[in-house]
Amino acid sequence: MARAEPGSPALIGGPTAAGLVAGASAILRGAGIPTPRLDAELLVGHSFGRDRAWLHAHPDAELDPGDARQLAGWVERRASGEPIAYIRGFKEWMSLRIVTDRRALIPRPETELLAEAAISEISARLVRDNAPVEVWEVGTGSGAVALAVALRFRTAIGLGRLRLAASDMSAEALELATENFTAQRVGGLITLACGDLLEPAVVPDSGLDLLIANLPYLTTAEAEASGGSLDWEPRGALDGGRDGLDLLRRLIAALPGRLRGDGVVLAEIGAGQADAVRALVAALEVRTAVTTLRDLSAIERVVRVALV
Repeated sequence: MARAEPGSPALIGGPTAAGLVAGASAILRGAGIPTPRLDAELLVGHSFGRDRAWLHAHPDAELDPGDARQLAGWVERRASGEPIAYIRGFKEWMSLRIVTDRRALIPRPETELLAEAAISEISARLVRDNAPVEVWEVGTGSGAVALAVALRFRTAIGLGRLRLAASDMSAEALELATENFTAQRVGGLITLACGDLLEPAVVPDSGLDLLIANLPYLTTAEAEASGGSLDWEPRGALDGGRDGLDLLRRLIAALPGRLRGDGVVLAEIGAGQADAVRALVAALEVRTAVTTLRDLSAIERVVRVALV
């Protein structure tokens, strides 16, 4: 191992890509990181400004000393538990590069199911008739879902066929969402609002066609005992109360006055929460149809509530 400068993190293996990956992997494995090789490759690749495929094809590539010192700092941060997405400053999600930092949750693979369901719902409504489709995402966080929707329907929004709004209780999260929208050049296509659940006045008097919700759904006990990357993410975006459903319970209770007659809600939920959500919907004094979508682990991950 190369000698570190005083006060700097110890340099890692190297100087070749293969040596750096081996050295970083050993450090992360020793720190108890569950995916040491993968994380080492992501960090080393990032230090070269390349992806993992390039890294595998260029094992003898050498990193200059300044970048090696920076890499050592990144590995030290990862060894302490900080998520890769916060260290690199982005998360690859739905083929998009989502800017990430501690202002909001890191986009999850499971949330791609929510985005895909929303896109499918909007597509069906756009081809059904010529009326503008009103869509609102509550709890937008980094803005990932709203961004995916805006990019897919950029033309429809520009023509006034679709109106898209996104809100969050956290002003800091909305700042991050704005950065993501601006980076992808859709900032002017999404109305942003800060407030509690359906409090912001972004819904037309005629009501919503689609409400998208990705609210905190961990129980308080789960959030407190989370460990790993969750310890670095904002607690307010994780803790859903005693049973994980505090915010979703309030949202469902408010639905009858905010949705159009055939309006739909798509909400991401936690493992084992589907039956409780069905019971909450059944208590509404309106007719509804409830279905769920399962993720790749066969967990009921997205609940669809339709007024009928």
